[in-house]
Amino acid sequence: MERDIRKPDGSFNGKSIYVAGIDVAHRGLDETAIVVLEQLPFDDNIFIVHMETAHTPDLNMVIKRVMYLNQVFNFRKVIIDETGIGAGISDLLKNKMKGIAEGIWFTQKSKAEIFYNLKLLMTKVKGRLFIPDYSTTTNPIVKKLYYQLLSIQQEFTERSDVPKIFHEERSHDDLVCALALAASYWKVGNTRKKYPFLGLN
Repeated sequence: MERDIRKPDGSFNGKSIYVAGIDVAHRGLDETAIVVLEQLPFDDNIFIVHMETAHTPDLNMVIKRVMYLNQVFNFRKVIIDETGIGAGISDLLKNKMKGIAEGIWFTQKSKAEIFYNLKLLMTKVKGRLFIPDYSTTTNPIVKKLYYQLLSIQQEFTERSDVPKIFHEERSHDDLVCALALAASYWKVGNTRKKYPFLGLN
């Protein structure tokens, strides 16, 4: 079962859980990415219902956009990358959306953990996170997510058993980071000290 991206047009299931992940643009060609996930009320599966990216350094525009989307989806949780410039957006949203907005500071460990959690959610049998099928849609942002997922790399060093997660040089990971942040709301209980490669294969 796959679901395509639904535009934020007011279509809303009051019994579903909606969670947003926000990856804030830091520099250069980075984009601010927002991904909204929906967990259905009866079968527990999770779907991407909205994604967007924007080249904008304007923090107020990002905050206004999140507040608008909250009016549409009535978020259970909004999870923000509060590394660097994201800290300002995180602080302001925490003030405006008390108990709903929270931040995650990206370290090598925290990023590996949320990406590992994303991988597990994408491979579960029950309560699975479904990714839209890029081959059956003309939506360009779905294809952008797909190629970003393919570009994710991991690298181990002798000094740490926690991998460094990064993307290929000519690619980006904004949407994948926003997706992983939103997905971190559904933590998969697994104690294995192992971080499998995220790739779609």
